[in-house]
Amino acid sequence: MNHYKILSWIALFISISLLLLPKYVPICTGHTGDGNPMQCHYTYQAEFIITLVAIILSASLLVLRTTEARLLTSFVVFLLGIIVIILPQPWVIGICENGACLKTTFFTTIGGSILAIIGLVLLLLTHKTQSEEVI
Repeated sequence: MNHYKILSWIALFISISLLLLPKYVPICTGHTGDGNPMQCHYTYQAEFIITLVAIILSASLLVLRTTEARLLTSFVVFLLGIIVIILPQPWVIGICENGACLKTTFFTTIGGSILAIIGLVLLLLTHKTQSEEVI
C-alpha cells in the first residue's frame, strides 16, 4: 500500500496546485460588449469548485480503509480530472482567445491529465489489491 499513499499525496498536491493556478497564472479580466465577464471567468469559477472537490477526495484517499470506498473515490478523482480537462473546451464553457487564458488552460490541462491518470492508477491498484485479498 505504500504506492497507494504516495499516489494519494501526489493527487492532493496536484489538486491544490490546480486550485492555486489562476492566482499565479491569472486569466484575463476582460468583459464582453455588454459589461459581463467573459466565458473564461465562468470556466475558472467552475474549475475552482471542481478542484475543491478534488482536494477533499484526494485527502480522503489518505484515510479511507475499505476497498469499496477507495475504489469509488479513485473513480471520482479520475472523473474530476477529466472534467478539469474538458471545461475549457468551446463545447462546454470555453475560454477566450487571450494569451493569458490560453496559458492558464495549458497548465490546467496538464494538471487535469495528471489527476485523471493518478485516479485511474489508484483505481487499478485498489482493484488489484482487492483481487489479491479474495484469492
